[in-house]
Amino acid sequence: MDILVKAFETHPVAILVSVVAVIIGLSMYAGWRRRNDLAELAASMGLSFQPAGPETGFLESTGLELFRVGRSHSASSLIQLASPAGELRFFDYSYSTGSGKNRTTHNFTVALVQCSRCEVPDFDLKPESFMYKIGEAIGFKDIDLPAFPLFSDKYRLTGSQEAAIHMFFTPARAAWFERNLGLRVQGSRNFLVLFKREGHLPVKDWQGFIEEVRAFAAEVLR
Repeated sequence: MDILVKAFETHPVAILVSVVAVIIGLSMYAGWRRRNDLAELAASMGLSFQPAGPETGFLESTGLELFRVGRSHSASSLIQLASPAGELRFFDYSYSTGSGKNRTTHNFTVALVQCSRCEVPDFDLKPESFMYKIGEAIGFKDIDLPAFPLFSDKYRLTGSQEAAIHMFFTPARAAWFERNLGLRVQGSRNFLVLFKREGHLPVKDWQGFIEEVRAFAAEVLR
């Protein structure tokens, strides 16, 4: 320990540079390992894999809120497959907010559904939370589906086109979400993006997520 202290006192800049280099190296290795593991998963499922994700310009053009907030958007580790409802894309996505010491990077693993036969209103569906319930108590309202009290209790549904949203959330769709709690979904035009929570999904959970979105596309968007 004394040797380390003395070395730091003698060469503080060199020590700091070395520490930063190690951190960057570990981060790069973790990214490489994640991409490699996802490539192996895709191969085991008979699906295509690309290290790069969809172009950020294309993502912004979808009109989905997730792809329009923040800056320094990036996408990687794309697994892509076709479904009767349309193209399904699974990838890691990130963007930054703030600057300097207040800069925050937001990471997600998402499924982008390009629905070839859907008209999707702009909406944001997220699991209900205690904070959202407080907001509703002081006047911030969401859109409820009176025939589906469990849906209205478990989810916060918002959007400016209330009539179109009610038309989109048919009884069959509302019932599906009641049976499959926990997803967050945003819609716009003929696109939907689905994700679980903020943070990259562990590789071991990707196959389950892919199957869940496949079921969503087959049962909800038919």
